[in-house]
Amino acid sequence: MIVAFVNPESTLHAPEPTAEQERTAAGLSTLLQHAELIPVTGIDEAGLLSVPAAFTSWQILRHGAVVIGPDGLEDAPWRRLTLETQHLRADGLRLGHQAATHISQLGQLELDVTLHEHSGLPLLVTLQHPHGLELALLQAERELREWLDGGPFQADLRVLRQGDGLTLLPRELTPESAVNYVLGHLSPEVTLTIGVSAQEGDGAYLALCDYAMVPGESAWLSRADVSDEQD
Repeated sequence: MIVAFVNPESTLHAPEPTAEQERTAAGLSTLLQHAELIPVTGIDEAGLLSVPAAFTSWQILRHGAVVIGPDGLEDAPWRRLTLETQHLRADGLRLGHQAATHISQLGQLELDVTLHEHSGLPLLVTLQHPHGLELALLQAERELREWLDGGPFQADLRVLRQGDGLTLLPRELTPESAVNYVLGHLSPEVTLTIGVSAQEGDGAYLALCDYAMVPGESAWLSRADVSDEQD
């Protein structure tokens, strides 16, 4: 049996796909039709419903904070670990939300800044521009990293840029830790694991799989090509 850990964002799904994106998404679906698909994504269960794929096994959501088991229920041991992290990082996330809000207001960036909770505790902060303005997100990312650098939460929180937004979340919450956990619970019948992602921040979880697939047009590979040319 083949298991594919897939980040559906920019691979299987895009909010407003181009004809080329629709073509490659259909091709990827065909390629993986005999594999058991496990999503590894920053979106939640509701967001996953918009992805045109059948996820009937494990699910890794919210950047690794939430693991759903094959029974459709949140995995209890993993939930306890996430709750421990949430308790430890609650104050930092609340202050991070305030800092991100101030950054948007002072810079007139017009960002939607949201503090997301899970089980009644802060989990992460998201920053998005209603029109996907790249310059606003770049400025917010720079200033949010400056707020973290040298501050009391530098070792506790991290800034993640993926897709059309920014996320501030605990350093302990990573997709690779969740993927590693699920790998330990897979059936012995699994003969091959594949990682699929277009997101640079997913490199660590791709390295845990037997094979990794990255779209050729991804910014991640483009930057690697430029670096090689400069060398």
